[in-house]
This record gives sequence, structure tokens and C-alpha cells, in this order.
Amino acid sequence: MNNNAINAMPSRLVPDRLAPHFEAGEGRTLACGQPTGILRGLKNAGRMVANFTSGVWVVAGGAPVLAQGYSGYDAAGNVVGITSRTGQTEMLRCSPAANATHEIKLANFAASARVKELKGKIGLWVYVDNLPGYEPGGTPAGSIGFTLTTDAAGSNANALTVGFNSNQVREGWNFLKFVMRDPSAYVSGSGVTEYHPFGVLGGSYRTGAAANIKDAAITGIKIDMANMAGADVYFDSIWTDFDTQAQIVLGTDSVGADMASYYLPIFDAYQWKGYVAVPKRIWLNGDKVVSDWSGVNPFLQVAYGAGWECINHSTNHLGGADAMGTITSPGAVLYEVLPVTALYLNSGMTRGLEFYASPQSSSSRLSEKIIKGTGIKMQRHARKINVSVTPFGIDNPHHVGACDWGSATASGIAKVTGGVTGHIPGWQKASQIKRMVDVIVAYGDTWFPFWHGVTALGDTGSGEDATGDNLLLTKSAFEKSCEYIRQLQVAGSLRFCDGFTGFYYGTGQ
Repeated sequence: MNNNAINAMPSRLVPDRLAPHFEAGEGRTLACGQPTGILRGLKNAGRMVANFTSGVWVVAGGAPVLAQGYSGYDAAGNVVGITSRTGQTEMLRCSPAANATHEIKLANFAASARVKELKGKIGLWVYVDNLPGYEPGGTPAGSIGFTLTTDAAGSNANALTVGFNSNQVREGWNFLKFVMRDPSAYVSGSGVTEYHPFGVLGGSYRTGAAANIKDAAITGIKIDMANMAGADVYFDSIWTDFDTQAQIVLGTDSVGADMASYYLPIFDAYQWKGYVAVPKRIWLNGDKVVSDWSGVNPFLQVAYGAGWECINHSTNHLGGADAMGTITSPGAVLYEVLPVTALYLNSGMTRGLEFYASPQSSSSRLSEKIIKGTGIKMQRHARKINVSVTPFGIDNPHHVGACDWGSATASGIAKVTGGVTGHIPGWQKASQIKRMVDVIVAYGDTWFPFWHGVTALGDTGSGEDATGDNLLLTKSAFEKSCEYIRQLQVAGSLRFCDGFTGFYYGTGQ
């Protein structure tokens, strides 16, 4: 989007408290290149718990190769590697020697930890280069975790454990966040449960007596990495005390007759604007080349006419062995993205052209790179379902996580009960969707759920009926979920974004 288009946007690009410094529509950007409007939900930037300057962290387990004092610059100021996302003078580069678990810890916690009272919140800025399994056709692997103790002697025996598995850790920048609300959920045998975004594994050792980072000051920090052989991990800084308004970006990956019957009336009543992600066609076999780019789905035009935006969802919606994340030809990736822009422009559709949603959430480092090179500003995939807004923008705009409300079997939500971790799969039911909305509010993050279809068949009106189809949810489940989001929006607990554009630029309601 050019500056003229940004200037035409009606709402402020930045939070009210920044208004004296940045006038709406000026096209201001952060150092990372994202627009200042993406900070709209930011309430408090937070405080730094620790950085990774030379000699502060030492090996505590395994045999990782550490490069202390790393900056990413040469003496002349030329960028020769990864530079700090938060402006730190130095970072710590860690190269795991094998797929074993490697650990680092603060050498002198008392002197090096700048903030010891976390009040339940901790976030790690870390860059992962060459993530294992993110090559075309691969399966991403690797995890990063914390051990945090409040024990007076600094013992880890009953400490809190926080793991971020491959559903959270992505190639590139990551802000890995954990938020504790009920410390009793980490005490052995308590029977109390706390929920987290999928891939965030909060638990505790033994009794969990030293796991309460909400009410007690920490006395030690340890970081672990596992299954990261071949990667380079750049540790930037650890933060706490951050606060951001929760946000929802809601849309559909399929449009049909149910749009006019089910979606639009609800969105119109709530004054919401959604997004549509539909491909030119769904390819099954034969030639992948499309000849006619002159017309679009008529229901797509209905949605666009109602103020929704249409984002890029590829030419052929490739799946299976042909999925986007398996393609090894850069040109083949390019073909799945670039011509779609011409289709939308030919139909007079300009809203949403800068954004992309991967079919079947399939991606690789190659597809991400090629798609980014076409001018796409943000890519929706699957991993890291909770998107965090920080004073430095969102961590990884080319891997924004999402989920399909219609799936009863897909990755759902993480939980911890009495210090024991687990997860609950699936969505499709209003109760499961509402629970995740509550988690997003607790984390102050942004959620990008979508759906494919809504049906009244087999719907008892409870919102809890299974449809037997992972691309469908019932009408009552959809209605009750939207109603709950609306209630929280009216109460000021979350912001409903007008599509990707409303989130990325901070425009709209």
C-alpha cells in the first residue's frame, strides 16, 4: 500500500498516547519496517528482565557453542548478520551441537537480573536461523524453554517449567510469551487447571512449591533448547510487565450461499468487517496454469461490497504432496501468488492485497521468502496461534498463526493441571472457542481464527454439536462465538479488527 492509500485511511495509525508524536496517515514505520499503527493495542511497553551481553550467560547443560558479544555488525557499521530487534548492544549466539537438550543460565543472577518480580509475565526475544525441518517438505522441529524458580536458595527442584515447542517456535524472530494467572495450577495435586495457547507448555517440577512467579520474586533463570541441531539461536532479551489489548481478526477461507444467510447479518449487526481468503480455484490434477483471470466468485464480490477485504489465498490451493510447503521451485511458488493480484485488481478489489493466507497452512522457508518478495506484508499460516504486539512491532509478520474454527481434531489449546501439562484438541464447539478467547484476553494477544462453512444441519442450538466435517461448524456455535466476542468488545476487553488491514495499520474500530 502506498502512502496515498494510507493517507486516505480514516482512523489514527497509532495509539492515542502517541498521537502528539505521530499524526494519522503519515505512513510512519518502526525500525522493523512495520507501520506504527500496528502498536494501536499497546498499553505498556514493559521492562527488561535480562539481556545477553558478554559473560552474563554460561552453559548449564549439554555442549552448545556460544558466541559471546555478538552484534551482527562489523567495525565499520555494516550489517553482517542478525542484529538486535530491541536495540541491545550485544546478543548471545548459541549453536546447538546436537539434538540433545542444551541449557544456559545467568552466571550471577543477583547482579544480572534487572527485574526479579515478574507478576506472572515473561517474554523472550529470540531469533532462530535455519530451523530444523523448515525446508520444503520438512516437518519443523525444535523447542525453547524456561526454568524459573522462586526458591530462596535458587534451587530448581520445585521450579516452574515453561516450554515453547515447534507449534510456537518459528524460523526468524520470535517473542515467546508466557502468562501465569492462577499459581495453584502449578502445585502438585491441586486439581486446578489453567489454559494457554497451543504449544505453550507450562508445568512444574515435583511439588511446584517454587513455581509461583505471579506473587513471588524469582531467584534464578535457566533457558533450554532441544532438537535444534544445525540451527543458530540468537538470544536478544527477556521482558516482563508488558500489557496489550487483546484483538481478534476474523474471516473465512470459503464463500458460498451461507455468507448472505449466516455471516453477513451478524457482522453487519455488530458493525464488523471481516476478510475472505479464497483461491482462484482448487486444483485436483492436470495443468496448474490458469488461462482466464477475468472473473471472481460472485459471493466474494458480495463480501467485498459489504466492506470486507479479500486477501491472497493462492492460485490453485495446492495440497497434499503438492502443497505450498513442499514446492522446491521458486517460480512455482511465485505463480501461486503473483497472478492473484491481477485477478482482484481486474475486479476492482484493492483491500487486502498486501496479505496472504497459506492453503492448508502449508509453508517453508522458501515459500515464505518468495511470497515476502512479492510485496506481501503479512502471511497467515498455523504455528504460534497467539500473535503478540510489542513496542518493536509483532515478532514475525511472515508467520502469523491461525486456526480453523470448523476443525474438531486440529491443535486446540494447552492446559496445565496441578503442574502436569496437556492439551485439548479441536474447536467446532462454542465452549472451546470461547475458552480460547479468554486465553487471548489474558495474554493480551491477537488471534486470527477463520472458518470454511457454517451449517444448520444437526444443530440443536446448543453450540456444542459436532458436524462430522472438519470444515464445518454449526450455526449456533458460530453465532454464540461471535456473540461472546461482541460482549467482550463492548466491555472493552478486546478489540475487533477490521480484517488484516485494520490490525496491521491500526485503522478502523
